[in-house]
Amino acid sequence: MKPYILVVDDEQLIRDLLMRALAEHGYEVAAVGDGEAALAAIEFRRPDLVLLDLMMPKLDGFDVLRALRSDPHTIGLQVIVLTARASQEILQEALADGADDFISKPFHLGEVVARVRAHIRITEYAQALESKRNDVLSLLDISQRLASRLDLRQILHDVTTLVAGVLKTDRCSVVLVEEDGRTGRVVATSDDTGVTDRLISVDGYPEIQRVLETREPLIIADISADPLFDPVMDRLAQLDVRSVALFPLMDGQRCTGVLFLRSVRPLAQFGDRERHFGQIVANATSIAVSNARHFSQIKEESDRASQAKAVVEQRLRIVQKYEDFFENSADGMFITDGAGGIHFMNRQADRMFALPRPLGIGLSFGDLLVEGDRPSLDALIEQARAGDVAGPADVQLGGASDLVLSVSVARLPGESDSYSITVRDVTAERALARELARTRDFLQSLVDASNDAVVATDLEGNILVFSKAAERLFGISADKVVGKIHVTHFYPEGGAAETMAALRGAEQGGEGRIFPPVRRDVIDAEGNMLPVMLAASIVRVEGKEVATVGLLQDLRDRIKMENRLHQTQEKLLQSERQAVLAELAGTAAHELNQPLTSIMGYAELLKRRIAAEDANHKAADTIQREAQRMADIVRKIGRITKYETKTYVGNARIIDLAASSADGSENS
Repeated sequence: MKPYILVVDDEQLIRDLLMRALAEHGYEVAAVGDGEAALAAIEFRRPDLVLLDLMMPKLDGFDVLRALRSDPHTIGLQVIVLTARASQEILQEALADGADDFISKPFHLGEVVARVRAHIRITEYAQALESKRNDVLSLLDISQRLASRLDLRQILHDVTTLVAGVLKTDRCSVVLVEEDGRTGRVVATSDDTGVTDRLISVDGYPEIQRVLETREPLIIADISADPLFDPVMDRLAQLDVRSVALFPLMDGQRCTGVLFLRSVRPLAQFGDRERHFGQIVANATSIAVSNARHFSQIKEESDRASQAKAVVEQRLRIVQKYEDFFENSADGMFITDGAGGIHFMNRQADRMFALPRPLGIGLSFGDLLVEGDRPSLDALIEQARAGDVAGPADVQLGGASDLVLSVSVARLPGESDSYSITVRDVTAERALARELARTRDFLQSLVDASNDAVVATDLEGNILVFSKAAERLFGISADKVVGKIHVTHFYPEGGAAETMAALRGAEQGGEGRIFPPVRRDVIDAEGNMLPVMLAASIVRVEGKEVATVGLLQDLRDRIKMENRLHQTQEKLLQSERQAVLAELAGTAAHELNQPLTSIMGYAELLKRRIAAEDANHKAADTIQREAQRMADIVRKIGRITKYETKTYVGNARIIDLAASSADGSENS
């Protein structure tokens, strides 16, 4: 897409020249003749850059600048002013009112095109940074939603709505596919909260079949030109679908569904950024779906176990204390000697270990575990022998079983060397913990992938997250910061309190957030002050504030670039000043030469007519000598090529003719 430039000048000739030159260099150009028309054109369509004349009827360029900088929608619009009155005061006023650069009239078209190209690059760079920052914020929002709740349907609807908005598509859906690969369920869509488990036949969706086969993203900008859709083109024509984008939901090596986007417009804008964003969301969604399934299964089992435990507890209140307690416990229970030899095991232990009690009595409990976990059991018994309750500790059941057991050991009161070993099956809980760890690691990779520094704290200001970009910005590693340094350490005095006040107020984007980003100063590990742009938000889980997170963009490179631009502008002013001085010197020398020549000639004539002994002869000689001296000075003025000064009477500064003229090596 071509950059769009608006030319604003009251002279038709200048508008035509600029439009022709910019169009020849590949820009889309429009032009208007006064300030009111300029504001109307910008409101109708925001350009990428404005070339603005300062002296115009109706609204002049200064009024237009002030109007643009007071509007949040145009405050960042690049503006280059054109002026024939390039005085220091005029330029200072234009820059103070918000101009980004200026070009003096008359101008060279090559200079205009070069300046425009440079500022278009600045605009594109700023837009790219803003796009990346918005993507990171959107991914952070999606990740928080996926990680903070297990209400799967509402989470998936929120995710599809956010993705449709970020990727600018008309509809985003999550489709889960059954293991047979032929039946799908639409579990959430961005445009209909009522869609839940709508069954579809995968045979009618060749794009879903392709993703299930390849397990790769599929982007088709114009489905009417793709033979993949020939069998279903009649149905798609009724739905008014032009483009599709699908991202696989992977569970290990199996594709369990797709993140499905549709648009009535061609998805020509889908590049690396959109593909990367879509696949990250698909991966996070897949983990959330898997976690929700595991949680549902664990919850059902837990409910059943709780009901069984309630029955057992009711029985325990009306029957014998000990034997029935062991027999009806929801946990497996063993009585062993100090070497781990089994003297008793309850029914739950019988079921859990698939070991009939007559065969289990007399075995060593350690022999039931994998060999690598037997030292852990010995250590628990030694701890219990000292009088403490040992554990719980995780061990794995031996043989072909994959059960993970939580084991606790206690010494039986009144017995010299007898112990109770309580065993609980925690296989499902540990699997869920691993899935949650994967989600946590994924979120950490999202944070570390950001080019902006990410710093999260608890509500007391203790640092919880310190990304790789934060390590580079502040010059200190995360292991020296997280849980060890308070966030105020990185702010100048009062800076942290100011940021929290802005988060609690409504002036910086709404209560609980600072967006768009604001300019702040922070302090690195060496005590250096760093300029940054700061965006921040309060993190809430189920409506409760739990943390704050901030994104900091390093401004040092940007400031260096602005300083270089300022230095270039100063050099240009100096060059123009020297050119004007040289022209003025040449003109003055030309105008003074003729009268000096006449004075010198008449002085010579007088000397010839007056006798040497006459007093007037000496006066004529003085006139001739001083005129000759003046002629030498005029010659130096005519050779001035640069602007050099020296101190004169009263600390005044005057032009140093010897240093400024082409023959500066001569004595003045």
